[in-house]
Amino acid sequence: MPLGSDLAPASLFQNHKEFLIVDIETKTLVEAVGGWKNFKQLEVSIACAYDSKTDQFFSYRENELASLIELCKDRLIIGYNVIGFDLPILEKYGLPPVSELDVFDIMIDFHNVSGWKFVKLEKIAQATLGTGKSADGLMAVEWWKNGEVEKIIEYCLQDVKVTRDVFLHGLNKGFIEVMKADDSKVQFTVNWS
Repeated sequence: MPLGSDLAPASLFQNHKEFLIVDIETKTLVEAVGGWKNFKQLEVSIACAYDSKTDQFFSYRENELASLIELCKDRLIIGYNVIGFDLPILEKYGLPPVSELDVFDIMIDFHNVSGWKFVKLEKIAQATLGTGKSADGLMAVEWWKNGEVEKIIEYCLQDVKVTRDVFLHGLNKGFIEVMKADDSKVQFTVNWS
């Protein structure tokens, strides 16, 4: 029985000693499926994950998603906007609904501690880690159209690495930072341990 997605990782780790950082890329943008109201109809081009149990990164093509789904059922899932995007899309590939999984969404927790909505992972990574993402989801869709799957895998893996490093920073140091529009940083205390 899942503990719920509204708890801090320390509470969620009561059920799972290991965690899985998850990110997906899609073949098209939401406009291709009639807008955000239909975003669950998007198809996965590539999914990537970091498994803390093996300390390894993995990439999955659409026909390999069953392996990722099995890991998701057995681990605490961590990601950035995974509750609002990645996991609902993965449901059509066999992932149970979010309500049946243990999930920690960094974006939701950041909103809860800061009051700021829809902050991009890039802004947190740049301020917290001094590094960021290698591209954006728009480029991943273009790469898919051009058959450049290896570029999507590289980009998605970088997203997973950045998400993992932001999570571990917050877990180990008790804070993350965000870059504001004027390039100044603001620090927020997080309770992830």
